[in-house]
Amino acid sequence: MSDAPDHYRQAPIDVLICDDNEAMRALLRVIIELEPSLRFAGEAADGHDAIREATRLQPDVILLDLAMPRRTGLEVLPELRVAAPDARIIVFSGFSTATAGDAAIDLGAVRYLTKGASPEALTRAIEEVAAEPSSSALLTDTRTR
Repeated sequence: MSDAPDHYRQAPIDVLICDDNEAMRALLRVIIELEPSLRFAGEAADGHDAIREATRLQPDVILLDLAMPRRTGLEVLPELRVAAPDARIIVFSGFSTATAGDAAIDLGAVRYLTKGASPEALTRAIEEVAAEPSSSALLTDTRTR
């Protein structure tokens, strides 16, 4: 019998990065690739690409920026819920207002982190939301600011 807590998964957590900033996507990819429990699934630079890639990849977790071209993160959040119904969406944004976090949670995100969060806080958030059962992930308001 393993000593590992029940919430640890055997397979890596597939993460889709959705951010219009190329440097931020590269940084997030490095953070994900350095964590053995995570796996980079793909990336999207705008809202349209986010929906397309979520549909194609069916990731476990989607990191979603709010300020993206063509369609914002808030505009695509409801469609992402349909495109990848089992994915947990973490909004990872430069907006630090409570209003942005509340709007994201109301539209289906399971967590809201500001871009000032440490790499450790980000990887921990990804692991935590991936471990949540589907029904509680949709109903639990777990903002981190």
